[in-house]
Amino acid sequence: MIGDRELLLFRQDYYELFVALFWREPAGELLQRLSNPVGERIDAAGKLQPLMAEGWRELQRFFAETPAEDLAEAAADEYTHLFIGPHDPKVNPYESFYLTGRVWDRPLAAVRAFLKAVGLEKREGYAEPEDSLAFELEVMRWLIGKQLNAADHEGEERWLRLQAEFLREHLLVWAPACAEDIERSQGAKLYRGAAMILRGFLDMERGFFREWGGEPVASLEQLRKLHMAIPMWKGPTFEETLPNRGDEQTPRSDKKL
Repeated sequence: MIGDRELLLFRQDYYELFVALFWREPAGELLQRLSNPVGERIDAAGKLQPLMAEGWRELQRFFAETPAEDLAEAAADEYTHLFIGPHDPKVNPYESFYLTGRVWDRPLAAVRAFLKAVGLEKREGYAEPEDSLAFELEVMRWLIGKQLNAADHEGEERWLRLQAEFLREHLLVWAPACAEDIERSQGAKLYRGAAMILRGFLDMERGFFREWGGEPVASLEQLRKLHMAIPMWKGPTFEETLPNRGDEQTPRSDKKL
């Protein structure tokens, strides 16, 4: 995990893909790139994690059934149907929702405390809370980038430990369950495949950090019980105060796969 630049770039590329898919409706250019050649992606994923390969096959079916000129519109319609409405969304992709049944709750405060500690803040004007699925995936992409640019072994290890902490305390706790909900959602085609790839990838991430010596991840059920036993979070700004471990504040910039 330290010094393996090829592995880091592989992980970062997948996080960039997930951010591009879950941050907003995917652009037509991205969809065109993903649609060709899907077979190679299936073969490559199959050598690493079966569920990822299965997810790429789902994407292959979506691309085969959707005319190229309709890809962007079909993807946008599906994104809106799953995550926006017009009535209640099919899936609420927020850590707070999965742990407490509400959005803008205590888990958001914990995410913001982590971000403040490492020196990362969201770009001004982005309305979604920082415990959304897309934002947490972007946090991991950013942390891997910091490890890639570390000057020495100690710097790499610091950023790797922060990745392990964020996965253990946040993303690995709830995102697999969210991905399963997306897979089961009526009307999910593109996002059924994307969610399967995400769930398989996160399982692979769990394995990487287990081998590295990371601590076990608490189950979603355990943390739900813990949060439900605590009164609803009433912090005025949804922040917690922790010692600052970071060295800079970097707003998110637009990323391309």
